[in-house]
Amino acid sequence: MLKSKNLLCVIALAVVVLVGCASSKEALLVSDIDNAVAAVGKVLGKTPEFYEINATPTLVNLFAADDKGNAINFVFEKGKLAEETSVAPAEGKSFSVSEMSFSSKVFTRVQKELPDSILRAFSVIGDNPTGGVQYRVVLQSEQGGQLAVFVDPTGKILGTDVMSGLGT
Repeated sequence: MLKSKNLLCVIALAVVVLVGCASSKEALLVSDIDNAVAAVGKVLGKTPEFYEINATPTLVNLFAADDKGNAINFVFEKGKLAEETSVAPAEGKSFSVSEMSFSSKVFTRVQKELPDSILRAFSVIGDNPTGGVQYRVVLQSEQGGQLAVFVDPTGKILGTDVMSGLGT
């Protein structure tokens, strides 16, 4: 009986470790961005402009411009928009969907270069200093530090920036 309890403990521990390892390597939901944008457009009744769109391993956040200087936050999760939204004053430039063009695997080169890091988010941001949109992949080390890796639409690494805090 004691051996079977020990064996069960070892199996349970192995499952927890494997699940933990799998979750750190989860893909970002970049391929859901088009469906999320379409869902926001349907709710707003027009082609939306955005301040930022980010894809995490579990959902897509979209910050749509309301033409009054505010951002409406939509959350797209499990194939549909959450019913609740929030509105807050926005800063920066908005962008149209036509300005976005990227591979759904845009984060894979960053993941390959830093394999021990945890993928937190892929973001499309309207505030690109050189004009147009900016793409970034946010990573977290096992120690908790975060790094923003700026990429082109194919995932080529352009530069990095250390991030403070845990936000994206």
